[in-house]
Amino acid sequence: MIVANFRPKRPKILIGVRHLGSELVSDTSQVSDTSVFEFGIIPVMKTNPRICAFSAMLLAVLALPGVTGAAPKAAPNFFRVTPYVQRPATNAMTVMWFMQEPGRGKISWWEAEAEGKPRVASAASKVRYAPELYYIPAQTNYAKPYLPFTIPLQHRVRIGGLKPGTRYAYKVECGGCTYTNSFRTAPSADTPIRFICYSDCETEPESTGACVGWDDPRDDKARRRYFIDQTVGYASNIVEIIRRSPDLILISGDLAQMGSKQVDWDEFWRHNAGELNDPAGSIPILAAPGNHDYHDYWNDAGEGGLRKYLTYFEFEPNGANVDHDQQERFHRLDYGPATFIFLDLNNGPDDDPAKDTNRYLMQADCRAPDFNEGSEQWKWLEAQLADAQRKSRFTFVFSHQCPYSVGYHGRVNGEKGTEAGGEELSGTATRCLTPLLMRYGVTAWICGHDEINERSEVIGECIGPDGKKRKHRLLVYDVGYSGDGLRGRQRTEKPNPYEAFRAHTDCPEVWKDGLLVDGGKHYGHLEVNVSTNASGRWEATLESAYIFVSTNAAGQAVGFDRRVYPDVIRVEAE
Repeated sequence: MIVANFRPKRPKILIGVRHLGSELVSDTSQVSDTSVFEFGIIPVMKTNPRICAFSAMLLAVLALPGVTGAAPKAAPNFFRVTPYVQRPATNAMTVMWFMQEPGRGKISWWEAEAEGKPRVASAASKVRYAPELYYIPAQTNYAKPYLPFTIPLQHRVRIGGLKPGTRYAYKVECGGCTYTNSFRTAPSADTPIRFICYSDCETEPESTGACVGWDDPRDDKARRRYFIDQTVGYASNIVEIIRRSPDLILISGDLAQMGSKQVDWDEFWRHNAGELNDPAGSIPILAAPGNHDYHDYWNDAGEGGLRKYLTYFEFEPNGANVDHDQQERFHRLDYGPATFIFLDLNNGPDDDPAKDTNRYLMQADCRAPDFNEGSEQWKWLEAQLADAQRKSRFTFVFSHQCPYSVGYHGRVNGEKGTEAGGEELSGTATRCLTPLLMRYGVTAWICGHDEINERSEVIGECIGPDGKKRKHRLLVYDVGYSGDGLRGRQRTEKPNPYEAFRAHTDCPEVWKDGLLVDGGKHYGHLEVNVSTNASGRWEATLESAYIFVSTNAAGQAVGFDRRVYPDVIRVEAE
């Protein structure tokens, strides 16, 4: 287990991959300038009294031998969030981290793969208290909290003057703690890339021990629970994501269960830059905000949650004609041969339910930007799509709300569908963007919200930069199966006419001797590889992967492995 105030002996490993080159200690004399390569998800210490429920569960289900290690040493300061990388560019990268107590921060970096002795550069961090990351007393009723309920200090360094597509090692020293890792700068436009997408991890402490409902494709009326809880599900997903060595991790919203609830953000970073794992220490995470990131809707109109989200992330300002606090709610990244556009579709006009995605957020109070035609976000989006079509081989758009779905949010606002209660968080209002994305030949629109693992295809025409019309297929994904819900069955009155694949119906469960041996709906992610094919043409390959859970006769998890759904899509650049 990584604990930020001590350096344990190197223990045996459970499963998977702990992040490439990461190491975290408090005694700086024990740190060398060479990168550390460590494999495994969580080294578990028998003597560590802080062993987490996640480690205990994995140790039990995998029946691995215990390991020994040093007991933690008390320390006055520690990383609340270990260093992580943001805002990638061909010549720059931001590194941020959060500390428990005040202290000077320093980061050193050098080319990790340079010949001979590398040139080491360093800089002091800019530090500030982060009052946005406050705790509400009513949300701190936990007997054994992961972190103290105090305001952290945020450290930030923007490293410039870097080379494109180059791996840099870095070491952070702060308040008596040290962390080492590495990152790679954004590559040139003619470099293949791999990125992984998911949504709806919705982290919270309550996820531990909570096994979600698991729709049965053989019986819509059946009610069953999944084999593992949400904490193990998300953690095992992250392990496999790290194994795949992506250049980017892209999240289509709903990162935390409740955006205004600080312990839920603590849990997110516990998985991504903390006690459980730290992919963010080397792989930039970018996101589009979801409705849960604005939640709770009745506390400061959702802004308490979004201020936390915007504190943790640093994106390229959009430059649109919007206020300062909306500059990073929608944003763009050019990376290699692709352009990525992230939208905030969390609110529309209050007086027209057909154009709104959240009936709880009121425009007079909420800062979520409108997305409908004529809005500043719409005008910005059209300009970015036109520019990306001219400059990039592929364009991917990310938003939380999914326009086409058979799930709860595939109903229009007010519709009851097959379940009691009218819809208040419809994704259907976002369909107004489909003609725009079709017009500019967007490769895929990657969403979440319904937690259903569904792919839709909309066929139409795009207009190229040369003014010529071409037949075009717009792919629309719901990738909201990363670590929270595992829905599958239809909850709308009418089917989705654009549906092309749904794990619930198109990857049947295969049972043998009472054990599931293949197929079915599981936690996972969408992997996209962009490279040249055998014909020398640029091609994007999109594959939906799942983390299969092997069980014993009692239904207890005994192993995990990554498998790919029978829905691999290849798209050549036009």
